[in-house]
Amino acid sequence: MHDAFASTLREAIDQRGLGLGRIVARLEEAGTPVSAATLSYWQSGRSRPGRRTSLDCLHTLEKVLDLAPGGLTGQLGRPATRGRNQQPPTWVELWDEVPEVVSAFEAMRGKSEDHLTRISYHDRVRVGPDRTERGTWTRQVMRSERDGVDRFVVMHGNDDASCPVSEVVGLTRCRVGHSSSQPGSGIVTSELLLPRPLRRGEFVAVEYECVQAPPYPPADRYERRRRMPNRQYQLEVIFDPAARPVRCESYTQPIDGEPTIEPLPLDPEHGLLLVEIDGRPGIVGARWEWPEDSV
Repeated sequence: MHDAFASTLREAIDQRGLGLGRIVARLEEAGTPVSAATLSYWQSGRSRPGRRTSLDCLHTLEKVLDLAPGGLTGQLGRPATRGRNQQPPTWVELWDEVPEVVSAFEAMRGKSEDHLTRISYHDRVRVGPDRTERGTWTRQVMRSERDGVDRFVVMHGNDDASCPVSEVVGLTRCRVGHSSSQPGSGIVTSELLLPRPLRRGEFVAVEYECVQAPPYPPADRYERRRRMPNRQYQLEVIFDPAARPVRCESYTQPIDGEPTIEPLPLDPEHGLLLVEIDGRPGIVGARWEWPEDSV
């Protein structure tokens, strides 16, 4: 089905005679944006739409390319139901709108698994008085699924790709090995080395920080995307007392389910707290709105 979808899309683009740039512009005008890089991935067969936003885009794309309704969506087949024994989503499915992330992970990990099960994540984001992200502290508890595991890979990206990428710093039971970043992507991928190889079934708790540098990226959300379920996810966002949002909400977008949105209150210490138990593969995060007055 992958090949049928890619072939149909490629032939439709050729027959329509539109460049990817013009197609992207029309999709954006219709309120269903997708990047030119993503379209290129789709028509080459390297990836296909998997998330709900991408599937919504296909209906518009069919109109742009003068295809009958279902001309593209009908080539995808029925989405697979992911049960306990199903394969996890690929990085392409999680990041189909940002192919640079997929490329960065593939280059760093060599397309192989790290054989670590993530039990829990704890992210703590600091937001400055100018409404910018200053840094993120992270604690992960992981279990090794085989003998000899001695490293893992982390990624951090800025919504504003023109800002400098963050510096990844190992704090507890890990140190930075190799880091890489594609110019202009806003994304840094780092290999973190453990103190020694783990035994199968052994747990490890690590802490690291992604430190931002000026000009700092604007902050209006933070999210984590994951391929595997985990037992607990905790997100703290600490706002400077001089810059407090007027509204906050949490959101999830499971790969195999419907999105959810819930309001999040601010606590007396100028922060918000999101706690998720038994999270599924997909996206979890929080976003907030700033007052309309100037910073």
